[in-house]
Amino acid sequence: MEVGNSISISTGQQWSFDNDVASHFDEHVQMSVPVYHEGHELIGFLSDFFIKDGSVFYEIGCSTGALIHKIYTRHSQKAATRFIGVEPVQNMIAQAKKRTGSLPIEYLHTTIENIDMEACDFIASYYCLQFIPLTKRIMAYEKLYDALIPGGALILFEKEVVDDSKINEMIESCYLKFKLSRGFSVEEILAKKFSLEGVMRPCTERENRKILAEVGFKQIATIMKYGEFHGYLCIK
Repeated sequence: MEVGNSISISTGQQWSFDNDVASHFDEHVQMSVPVYHEGHELIGFLSDFFIKDGSVFYEIGCSTGALIHKIYTRHSQKAATRFIGVEPVQNMIAQAKKRTGSLPIEYLHTTIENIDMEACDFIASYYCLQFIPLTKRIMAYEKLYDALIPGGALILFEKEVVDDSKINEMIESCYLKFKLSRGFSVEEILAKKFSLEGVMRPCTERENRKILAEVGFKQIATIMKYGEFHGYLCIK
């Protein structure tokens, strides 16, 4: 079944970022996620408050390297600054390395559960943690919080569900119309939706804020929101 942008999955197959997805990922995600580019741009602007000489920046789930490349370009003149992309899919890392070439950006082929993070100033997770099983997600948030220095920040973007079922139904309908307006067919939209079942596990805003507060973040603010898509700034 086609899910759009030359990406296909077998009937009954769950969504995966491996195989041929990496080579078509950029086009697909920019068509699928509202204000995707603008979210990257906002993270770049916010990074100015946290990245300085000697800083360490992590992107959790760096995919094809678009965001980490943007952050590196913005701060490349700062001294002794490190940029580390964490990505569990080797094909994504290959695309990221193709994008960033010989730039001094580090890529770690691993998951957040298995990484030993260094003390850092700034972390971005752009629609990544929603794919981690709920039983492991709190541990992931704890690891991110513990790695940040006091005053450091996590930028978290997640797709969410709405507590109120009636409003959630409206928001979901609006998102389907958004995808249709971007050129996806009904068949492609349904194929993608079914493939994500059991793979993407979105929380509500209330649940996400509760987890962020429980792991220790005291300052949590919405920085961008479009329907189901929500960006947070969380400062330690």
